[in-house]
Amino acid sequence: MRVVSRMPNYLVVICLLLPATGAWAQETVASAASASVNTHECLMEPMVVLELGSETQGLIEVLEVDRGERVAAGDVVARLKSTVERRRVEQARKRAGMRGEITAREADLELASIVLDRSTGLHGKSLISSQELDEARAQYRVAQAALEQAQDNAGQLELEMLRAEALLEQRIVRSPVDGVVVEHSSFAGEFVQDNPIMTIAQLDPLRVEVVLPLSEFGKYRQGDTARVKPELGGPEVIAVVDVVDPLLDASSGTFGIRLLLDNADGQLIAGQKCTVSIDPASGLHTSSDTVEQ
Repeated sequence: MRVVSRMPNYLVVICLLLPATGAWAQETVASAASASVNTHECLMEPMVVLELGSETQGLIEVLEVDRGERVAAGDVVARLKSTVERRRVEQARKRAGMRGEITAREADLELASIVLDRSTGLHGKSLISSQELDEARAQYRVAQAALEQAQDNAGQLELEMLRAEALLEQRIVRSPVDGVVVEHSSFAGEFVQDNPIMTIAQLDPLRVEVVLPLSEFGKYRQGDTARVKPELGGPEVIAVVDVVDPLLDASSGTFGIRLLLDNADGQLIAGQKCTVSIDPASGLHTSSDTVEQ
């Protein structure tokens, strides 16, 4: 009689499963890594949207830029009617440039100095009285004071000129930021008082606003990086965390963070939705940890 050796069925099952163990482990690790990346909806907005007005009231003479035009900080975007202010500047500059009074007082002082020197010499030789010498000294001091007053008057005229130029500058409206003109609120011929003239949006950098759940609180801090995917297509771009809200919204159990997105080339369009991917295991705190070490 032959004895036939048979492998138990459960051992066969184990042998069949063993070759697949490595692939199964790789898939498990990949799934865990994917789960660690948190993706949230976000909104790409202009850094600043400002309604630009005038620091003084007046009639708009001309708008220097149209809707959709890009402007740099300091560019003139509008001018108010300023005929009176320009005339005041011309008058102030004319008066500030007048040097006749100073020239006359300088000549008086020079003459008084000569008289004083001569009187001093004559008095030393007993050719004039002490009273005459005192009068020469007094005339010198009067001439000296008159020159100082003329110089003070000239300084005052220069200040009046600067004031007139400042008042004229108030009639010129400049953009405080680099951006694009979004809308005109007033036009040439309209009177400006408290109403805005135009709206300007700063598009570099862009501001990315994200609302995160309570479970994410404490994971991120200023300087962390994230990947932002625009809704309108294009490659992912890197944004930097700028603000992390220190307080929670109790009603919704959420908090917000703000990221800054470089847009120097102007290729990213503000106002579109996006998705942001933040991986807390990707070394987001590297720069801060380096400083701490």
